[in-house]
Amino acid sequence: MISQNSETRSHKAQMVLDRFEKKLNRQMVGSLVSCVHCGLCTDSCHYVLANPGDPTYAPAYKADKIRKLFKRHFDWTGKVFPKWVKAGTVMTDEELEELKDTVFGKCTNCRRCTLNCPMGVDFATFNRMARGLLVSVGVMPEGVATVSKDQWEIGNQMGVLPEDYLDTLEWMSEEVSEELGDPAAVIPVDKMDADIVYTINPREVKYDPRSIADALKVFHAAKANWTMPSEGWDMTNFGLFSGDDDLGGAVARRVYEKTIELRGKCLVMSECGHGYRSTRCEGPNWAKFDIPFEMESSVDTMLRYIKEGRIKVDKSKNPDLVTFHDSCNNARSCGLTEEPRELLQLVCENFQEMVPNRAENFCCTGGGGAMSMTEYTPRRLKSAVIKADQMKATGAKIVVTTCHNCVDGLNDLIRHYKLDMKVTQLVNLVANALVWE
Repeated sequence: MISQNSETRSHKAQMVLDRFEKKLNRQMVGSLVSCVHCGLCTDSCHYVLANPGDPTYAPAYKADKIRKLFKRHFDWTGKVFPKWVKAGTVMTDEELEELKDTVFGKCTNCRRCTLNCPMGVDFATFNRMARGLLVSVGVMPEGVATVSKDQWEIGNQMGVLPEDYLDTLEWMSEEVSEELGDPAAVIPVDKMDADIVYTINPREVKYDPRSIADALKVFHAAKANWTMPSEGWDMTNFGLFSGDDDLGGAVARRVYEKTIELRGKCLVMSECGHGYRSTRCEGPNWAKFDIPFEMESSVDTMLRYIKEGRIKVDKSKNPDLVTFHDSCNNARSCGLTEEPRELLQLVCENFQEMVPNRAENFCCTGGGGAMSMTEYTPRRLKSAVIKADQMKATGAKIVVTTCHNCVDGLNDLIRHYKLDMKVTQLVNLVANALVWE
């Protein structure tokens, strides 16, 4: 434990330092000690590019806010030569608030700086760690506290009540069944031994039920043996954004346990970057859970259905020029770059790449939970000019993304910069291109 002078260091500051040590592992320490301040990360950050002349947005500058604590308390160089290595500490609650402004308000954890670091420093990893330390002592944006509370207590990050969720599934079933003239075109709930257990982002229930209806159309056209769970259906996970591993593990475990309860063979996640990453890539570690079933993005599922001939599509039904926005969590953190493009080519007539793209693509500026942090909205939208210019240069009228969080982030900047564009997702394009026999 870090020694404390009770007259100078606040209780919260002491707790942060005590818990810091428990978060240190090989990956974390490697990133904390490897930075050589070469500056190559600077131009990779959309905050820096949109705010020239302000060094506080530079990834290395932000990282040093956290790194100085590591050097002072856990690295021998900072203990012996603190001034030489610019080691420091945190003493007051006011300093914790300043750190909060950096780790929550000046970074979306997009990891683009990581990709461009020659030393492999993963700033987003220990920035998330710093967020978790602050959250553990109650220092966080109000929106982060609210969303985390909803996910802890209600079971999903938007506070959707169980009856509202089930009513929405019934409503979408009725609409699609009537549209197709097929009473069998309904959403099976809690069906046992299904090949697919389909989980979604609560945003779909609250703001975009059409995406649920479109998924129903795709599964019905493919004659899939599928179901949606009555509980444990939220595959998003605010623990990824808040740095709270306990929340991350609890949320992921709910999804895994429900899939096992239903004896599902494959857990399919709708188009959500952070949901895919947190459920498929991070969740098993947070929950300390061995996964006995397969997991995949619905992008993979839909692409496979077309390749196997289980659904037929007509790309002429989607004639408009479209461009594609890579979700940071899907592309940079999970490598899901080629599958959505292959699917786009099958269901759209005209496709124009953004530049840069794939793992080098710029963040929608709503990542890392930024959409919930209203106090940083002006800063976020100012920095969104980089993304707005990138989108406008394509000449496209439609921007496609495989992430609901990006849908909100992109819609926000489209309104702010008055772009003549609209946002959609692959499930909407695939459903529109379906050829019914």
